[in-house]
Amino acid sequence: MHLYGASSGEPWLTPDQRRAELKGRVAYCGLDLAAKFDLTAWCLVVPFSDEACDVLWRFWLPEGALAELDRRNSGHVSQWVKQGWITVTDGDVIDYQQVYADIGADAEHFAIKAGGADRWSMAPVIQEIAARTSLEVDEALVMVEQGYKGMTPGMVELMGLVKQERFCHHNNPVAAWCFDNVEVRRAPYDPELIRPDKPERGSTGNRIDAVPAAAMAVDAWRLRGAPKATESIYDRRDVLVL
Repeated sequence: MHLYGASSGEPWLTPDQRRAELKGRVAYCGLDLAAKFDLTAWCLVVPFSDEACDVLWRFWLPEGALAELDRRNSGHVSQWVKQGWITVTDGDVIDYQQVYADIGADAEHFAIKAGGADRWSMAPVIQEIAARTSLEVDEALVMVEQGYKGMTPGMVELMGLVKQERFCHHNNPVAAWCFDNVEVRRAPYDPELIRPDKPERGSTGNRIDAVPAAAMAVDAWRLRGAPKATESIYDRRDVLVL
């Protein structure tokens, strides 16, 4: 976490402190669509150079899940709700209309070029997200398996950005909570393969949703968002010397 903290960039006191200044910038998205009764995370990676980025999140939580999660975290969750870092929707299940509206607002504010989403998310929800962002499913918006194979590329890139202090997360407290909770699991059959994980999810009040959302957004930027090199004429003929 000391590496994560060193990568914060300018701390923001509110989720939207400098958001207006980023309007129109190219962005890459990641969506960790949790169960209807749990935390959902949306991450936007907004590059400001070829090697560094601003990182923004949105989090949604159904009202029915707030009290228990708050109790397990010493009241911090309610504090984050009051400060605007988490949006609570009415009822016991997540209000997807609120999720769609907020993502649609981001799509109007940023030029979202590509992204990733949990492959096991509900198809109608993903189709609606694709429509709001104008991203084609399985092309610009890729369904990412949450196992070792699917998560390794984004996690490796994310870890590299953090270590080089190029992942400017602006001290989002909910994201910091998730990163502090996360464990990196290595595949028993190949230690080079990794994925984010949290043990005993059902018996604790910890969440990690910001991490896979960020890894998928970073994957979209670093591995699919880079422009392809143009072909050189010398790939097809020799140099002509006069």
